[in-house]
Amino acid sequence: MLQKSIYSILYFILIFFISRSIYFENTKTDMTSPFSKILAHLFIAILFIIAGCSSSDNFSGFSYDPEGVTETTDKGINPQYKRTIGVESGGVWVSNEFAGARMSDFYKVSDSLYRIEISPENKKINNSPWYAFKVWGSDKDSVTLQLHYNHGEHRYIPKLSKDGKTWRRIDPSNFSADTTNGTATLSLDLTLDPLWVSAQELYLWDDYRRWTDSLAAKRFIKTDTVGYSHNRRPIIKMGISETNNDSKKGVLIIMGRQHPSEVTGALAAQIFINELASQSKLANQFRKNFDVWTYPLVNPDGVQQGHWRHNSAGVDLNRDWQAFNQPETRAIRNDLLSLNNDSLRTVYYGIDFHSTDENLFYPINRDISTFPEDFTYQWIDSLTKTFPNYPVKVEPFDTSSPIAKNWIYHTFGADAVTYEINDRANRDSIRIVTRKNAQIIMQQLLNEKEEQKMPAK
Repeated sequence: MLQKSIYSILYFILIFFISRSIYFENTKTDMTSPFSKILAHLFIAILFIIAGCSSSDNFSGFSYDPEGVTETTDKGINPQYKRTIGVESGGVWVSNEFAGARMSDFYKVSDSLYRIEISPENKKINNSPWYAFKVWGSDKDSVTLQLHYNHGEHRYIPKLSKDGKTWRRIDPSNFSADTTNGTATLSLDLTLDPLWVSAQELYLWDDYRRWTDSLAAKRFIKTDTVGYSHNRRPIIKMGISETNNDSKKGVLIIMGRQHPSEVTGALAAQIFINELASQSKLANQFRKNFDVWTYPLVNPDGVQQGHWRHNSAGVDLNRDWQAFNQPETRAIRNDLLSLNNDSLRTVYYGIDFHSTDENLFYPINRDISTFPEDFTYQWIDSLTKTFPNYPVKVEPFDTSSPIAKNWIYHTFGADAVTYEINDRANRDSIRIVTRKNAQIIMQQLLNEKEEQKMPAK
């Protein structure tokens, strides 16, 4: 508010001086007089002040971001102590002793209620309250668990598993969320065999590795390590291409899992990439014209440690695409920058997969010129025509924020999008819609590349 007031005063003064200048011109006043020279100097000074004020008005976060989110130097985390906790009098036990777990404390509130405390890796933090734990009972009995969040409110409907691999959503009759207090209550039937309870199905480092290794068996797919996380986990790049070495080709950039808890986005990214690597006629043609540079697990530490949102230095990686203080973003940036010196490759598009509480596109504002022009909006139009009952929201933004899609635009001039999948999306729906999205993108990119070959009219 103060800055806006300063702007108003400065602009008022500027207009005053411009008016005086016009007056001197119209009245043929001697502009070499001492007063005129002072006027000219003041006029220039005002311009510099306004420019200085404008340049200091930097992006400080979206409306849903905590204060200081764009300060991406290491912040440190509160360690999650791995342990098994039991209430002997009730015969109920919980554990966070596995990868991707998040459970801070456990205790008995009353004869019929147990509470599980869930704390984030650090604060301040966006509301992405991830939880994952195992629970079992010494007696076959039903128990009521309350999920209580520190520095957050309930977001994810619980998923249950008997083996940590096959998951199902909890029966609605056994679950309720208190929107006033931000807690959730679960009714569970326990046995001596542990029951896994998680915000979303666990999709961890080993799962990514098995997937990337299986794809790398195809002759046109190569995997590489472009760098390492804080905890020395590899940042994997998967390259997909059947282009000729000496031919001009387009490049599609794909990123995923910058935020650990956003599993539906991760599932969609995998399905999308699988379609690009399929043996369909369209995919074969696409791979002969385009390289795909994909980084499907940007934040491996956060995923393995069961973080809500940050990496192991307590930083939101999708706010570090300007300062590049974190090794994960630096590794990917350095790899992609090689494209600037490659005369045969042109970046056409970038997609960054995420999750939120709805299906949501964050495209670049339409009035900003990109290459290709209007690409994301064409994608959205095709998607809504194909699935008219599929709910999609579109929120365009400018390119000032330090996020991945904006870095792609500023570095390559290419269009890019942050694509969010609904947290609660049906998994079959994710599969059907995402495969179609991949087909739409491949066809659009092929059309764009063909247009580039056509002579200008």
